[in-house]
Amino acid sequence: MARVMIDLTMSLDGFIAGPGDGEEHPLGKRGGMHIFDWYTSGAEPMHNNRLFRPEGVNREIVDRMYAELGAAIFGRRTYDITHGWGGTFPVNDAPLFILTHTPPPPARVPRGKSKITFITDGIEHAVAAAKAAAGDESVGIGGASAGQQALRAGLVDEIFVHVAPYLLGDGVRLFGPFEGEGITLEKLEVVDGPLATHLRYRVVKN
Repeated sequence: MARVMIDLTMSLDGFIAGPGDGEEHPLGKRGGMHIFDWYTSGAEPMHNNRLFRPEGVNREIVDRMYAELGAAIFGRRTYDITHGWGGTFPVNDAPLFILTHTPPPPARVPRGKSKITFITDGIEHAVAAAKAAAGDESVGIGGASAGQQALRAGLVDEIFVHVAPYLLGDGVRLFGPFEGEGITLEKLEVVDGPLATHLRYRVVKN
């Protein structure tokens, strides 16, 4: 059974992108790209992808990401900013499930190695479809909106946060307000790597 995991990098003050994120500044202004320095601080690429050049224990974190990810869920805004990753998600060419009210015309969907499915009827259906696609591997949720929706719906099993030593001061917050009782987390792992501390939690469900 696939685990559903929020897996995101954030600044120490809780932002996954700086202010003004968009096509010109995919991770926002104020140096938002620096929160991903831990991916690129080394010299040796991984998995034949120069996007990933971590060093030290960070390489183990990226290896685990490749070993575990079976499908991914994102919001429409992230999809648009990344231009749909050119049709090929950089980790495992994983199938993508995009939350949106209005899917783009088929002719405008990039063609690549990843199957891209647009979900118009909510996070519950997106998670169900992604879990079916992932099989025994994990479903990764990227983007603040998708993650917050899944948390509010009680659909998240784990949270894996990579905390960068950087303060953005403003931008896109990973966690937002929600109603009802607070959410209890069980710490599973803490890994201190170059330019990031990796914190993994299980979401305790009553």
